[in-house]
Amino acid sequence: MIRGVYFDAGNTLIFPDYTIYREVAAELGVVVETDDAVSAEALARSSFDRAVSSSPDGRDVMSFWDIYYTPFYRSLGVPDDRIDEAIDRTREANDSGLGIWKVPVDGYRETMDGLRERVDVIGIISNSDGRLDDRLRGIGIRDDFDFVIDSAVIGVSKPAPAIFIAAIDLGGLPASDVAYVGDYYAVDVVGARGAGIHPVLFDPVGAYDDVDCDVIRSFPEVLRYVDTWKESA
Repeated sequence: MIRGVYFDAGNTLIFPDYTIYREVAAELGVVVETDDAVSAEALARSSFDRAVSSSPDGRDVMSFWDIYYTPFYRSLGVPDDRIDEAIDRTREANDSGLGIWKVPVDGYRETMDGLRERVDVIGIISNSDGRLDDRLRGIGIRDDFDFVIDSAVIGVSKPAPAIFIAAIDLGGLPASDVAYVGDYYAVDVVGARGAGIHPVLFDPVGAYDDVDCDVIRSFPEVLRYVDTWKESA
């Protein structure tokens, strides 16, 4: 029986402000539409996932910026000799204000309200930079969660099972009673499974064709999964 649902943060609960990517590209002479950036993310996600899968200890998680944004900006038409500059400008944008990931996912409020009626504990497990808690407060959604685990704060990153085990300890629920929703197979699905947590892959852009786990395409589907698990318990 599912009594707790824990989430990844970026590209699961909160999405980029795509105008930032458009502005970075425009500064380099490339015109980009929002739909272009969304499509580019599917390619970048696949590239990053492959890199993590080929790294036995998941070390490539720490090289997120180059691994993710090189194919991202290349697919948007940024010349190869200016991609490093695009990445630097993206980092600068993320270091100011609330950063890049600051737009709640479509269907956020109704889903979270419905989830609170269904489960006992809701938490976040994220590979972040130590600023996640403050930024969630700035966005206005921190109070929706019973705990937030930021990899930079505890010193361990997904997919290492230890970060998920820390969440099990904080949430006070056995792993078998918890589901984890994230957007990377090699990081989120593999990591959650390693700790005995039920993984759900959130793939709104169709980055994955064939995976051996539950997949949702829209955020509100979380409620349907929780209801299904409760009925089958």
